Amino acid sequence: MRKPLFKEKGVIPFPKHFENKFNGYLGEKDEGIFISYIQSKEKGKGNFSKLLRYLKGKYKWIRIPTPSNTMRLIALNKGFKEKKEFFPEPFNEMGEVLLWEKVQERIR
Repeated sequence: MRKPLFKEKGVIPFPKHFENKFNGYLGEKDEGIFISYIQSKEKGKGNFSKLLRYLKGKYKWIRIPTPSNTMRLIALNKGFKEKKEFFPEPFNEMGEVLLWEKVQERIR
C-alpha cells in the first residue's frame, strides 16, 4: 500500500457506520479529507455515494487521488471536478485528483 499523502492529522478510521463497508483508508488534513485507495466490500449497494454524502456534511473539501473508473463516475455525478495537483513527499509528482469543495455562502 502506498504511503498516505496527509501528515498533519493523518490516517483516520472510517466512521462507525461505514467501518465494515470498505477496505482502504481516509486521511484528514486541515479542514478536509482524502479518500485514498478504498474499495467497497459490497459493490452496487450505494456505499460510496453514502460515504460521500456523509463526508460532505463534515468537511470543507474532499480529495480522491487516482480514483477507480467507478469512483470517478459516481464522484463526478456528485459535483466533484477533475484536477491535476502536485503531491508532495514521498511522491513529488503531479497526479490526477477529484476535488469537491464546499461553496461559501454569501454574506448579505
